[in-house]
Amino acid sequence: MKKGQIFGIITYDALFKWVLSSDSIRPSFFHAFIPGIVVQSSERLDDHMNPLQELQLLRNIINNAETTNLVVSLKENQSDVKVHVDDSYHEKATRLLGDLLHHFDDIQYSFPKLRFDGTMDFVCRLDTGEYALIEMQVIPERHWDQRALAYVAAFYGNQLRRKTPWKEIRKVIGLNILGGGKNNEKHWQDAPDQYVRHYRFQEQLHKENPPRFLEGIDIIQYSLANAPKNVDTQEQKDWLRFLKDAHNMTEEDVKREIKTPAVLEAFERAKLVSLPESVKKNYNEEDVMYENLSDYIAGSVAKGEAKGKAEGRAEGKAEGMAEGEAKGRAEGRAEGIAEGEAKGEAKKAKVIALALLEQGVAISVIQAATGLSKEELLMLGESHPEKLNR
Repeated sequence: MKKGQIFGIITYDALFKWVLSSDSIRPSFFHAFIPGIVVQSSERLDDHMNPLQELQLLRNIINNAETTNLVVSLKENQSDVKVHVDDSYHEKATRLLGDLLHHFDDIQYSFPKLRFDGTMDFVCRLDTGEYALIEMQVIPERHWDQRALAYVAAFYGNQLRRKTPWKEIRKVIGLNILGGGKNNEKHWQDAPDQYVRHYRFQEQLHKENPPRFLEGIDIIQYSLANAPKNVDTQEQKDWLRFLKDAHNMTEEDVKREIKTPAVLEAFERAKLVSLPESVKKNYNEEDVMYENLSDYIAGSVAKGEAKGKAEGRAEGKAEGMAEGEAKGRAEGRAEGIAEGEAKGEAKKAKVIALALLEQGVAISVIQAATGLSKEELLMLGESHPEKLNR
């Protein structure tokens, strides 16, 4: 936290949730960031509609270390495992247990620990009857689009699971705010200058005017680091200033620049000195985590890139000189540099991941920072099991 800072960093999970918990603030937020929709009110839903948070008791049992160890032991001796009922061998029960053991990994993946599943920040029902899933992402992530689609699709399908009739299934809008943290990092490496993206299912074979869409799911994403200086409305301009720069602003800046009443209220709610103790505690923990994460990433990236390029040049030069021709040297050097850089990138990701595991950082955060899969992290963390069970 910098000296003289009045407002917190809004893209931190704890503060973002606290600000948007206000019923009077949310309609303006939705109006600013969901095109063509007028929201008079919204209801923040509890977690019962979130398919990733259902069946918590079962989830805890499945992911319990004792359960996992027992399953491993039984699978190793599965040919000797038999179920007895009233002292008599029960063939069907034994076969059922065998099937459950065989598919236990799939069961765990279906009911991940909440710490690992990247829980949605907010689930709201709008007065239009539609649902809005708001997700704030601080760290750029390679697979964000897949993650965003998985969340919205799971929520959409979960309406059926809750026995909602087909005709009453409501549209689900995924609203992704891609922040940049303290360093205003950019998302979307393939198009780092884009500010907003809007995804819908469009019919591909017949070119109609207007185009035909399969209604039900929209995903709207904003990359705060690329927000233009001039936007369509004062309301969106004020929200962007709040989300991007609140932690660098003074109260005088707010009075002079912010015109939207709901955003003025949001600034008041974001004052660090007036945060509830629980929110302040979580905010401070995130601040320390992201500070450490930034240091690890910056240092490891620099070391990984330098080593990868050096190894690549050495390998390329050796290969090229062995051929004894200028063309061979050039091709060898290029291939060697590429291979060396790839090795450096892979090693860099593992160095970062191991350091963050030792710091007790959540696996979902480590996945976002490194691009490694959960399986890769579990293998890497075999020597640190106590960190994986936090």
